[in-house]
Amino acid sequence: MLNEEVLKTLEKEAKENPHAVFAQHRLAIAYFKLGKLQEAKEAFKKVLKLDPYHFEAMVNLGIILAQEGELEEAKKAFTFTLKFYPKSVEAWTNLGLIEFQLGNLEEAEKCYRKALELKPDFVSAAVNLSTVLIEKEEYEEAIKLLEEAAQYAPQLATLYNNLAVAYYYAGNKEKALENLNKAKELGYPVSKEFERLLKNEVSQV
Repeated sequence: MLNEEVLKTLEKEAKENPHAVFAQHRLAIAYFKLGKLQEAKEAFKKVLKLDPYHFEAMVNLGIILAQEGELEEAKKAFTFTLKFYPKSVEAWTNLGLIEFQLGNLEEAEKCYRKALELKPDFVSAAVNLSTVLIEKEEYEEAIKLLEEAAQYAPQLATLYNNLAVAYYYAGNKEKALENLNKAKELGYPVSKEFERLLKNEVSQV
């Protein structure tokens, strides 16, 4: 179990082996998992100084940069990773997130589709792609994508919330409410305004 005591051991190991990539990466991962993002950031940078092509360190550094709002730097990290590891599903998905945050819907869609091409059951990529499709008003495709993804992750609340939105804009209010209720049951913080709107419109049918 990862805790402060284990962390101290990893810090000692990394200090005693400053040029050992494995020791430095283990410490970086520990910082990352414990939420010590600044320490993790510096540790991943140290790993990359020792091994510039360490794609796991590059991906995790990109995730931290994205969380800090350094989107362009994060984008560089994921793009660099994909140059050498084009089959990294994590890099494609995270690059998609960055492109979406930057407002580049077409690029985000390409990234998510590539991730799903590499791993068809990667539900996170499917949900993220559905968000892009909803933004582009391609509701029927979003619904099909999410219904298929639900087979792999039937308890993923976010998936049903997206389905509710897609069904609503596709004109099927009953299915929208059904999926919103499912998302709520699974613990998703659904929009109260959207919920009231749906219940009102369904009751008038």
